[in-house]
Amino acid sequence: MNDPLNPEISEEFARLSVDLLNQATIKVKHCVDQLTDDQVWWRPQPSMNSVGNLLVHIAGNLRQWGVVPFTLATDHRDRESEFSSELRKNVTELIQELDSLVQTAEEQWHYLSVSQLSTVINIQGFDVSRMQAIIHASSHFVGHSHQIIQLTRLQLDNEYKFHWTPSEPRGELPI
Repeated sequence: MNDPLNPEISEEFARLSVDLLNQATIKVKHCVDQLTDDQVWWRPQPSMNSVGNLLVHIAGNLRQWGVVPFTLATDHRDRESEFSSELRKNVTELIQELDSLVQTAEEQWHYLSVSQLSTVINIQGFDVSRMQAIIHASSHFVGHSHQIIQLTRLQLDNEYKFHWTPSEPRGELPI
């Protein structure tokens, strides 16, 4: 039986998932814009991650869970290297990469039917539906964006500029 709501459901799911990525990206950029390159790569403790490591990590995860399974791309992720204390990439390029990955995810997710969302794929040894992969990719991205906010606030203290406060009008639901 052909359910006329299926296209609407899959389109709304894709729209909401991409909205989470876009809102988190705005917050990540807002934080990075307040930091120097040294602050982006600062670690509160040697065993903890920097904002830079988290940027590399969320890009790697979004590529692996949110882009590669929906394209013909090959996954070459080296997850462990994302957390290296020696890692020091160009911050502008990292942000451009995130923007590109979010755009690619949006392009890929937008046209999936409900049956395509239900298709099981294997990522990192896990059998998941494409819908599960999208939920994982978007919630993982949002979770680490909050860590980036916390690391930024930890460094800037009272100099931190909030992206939004409840007294300001807003068109979309804040994450």
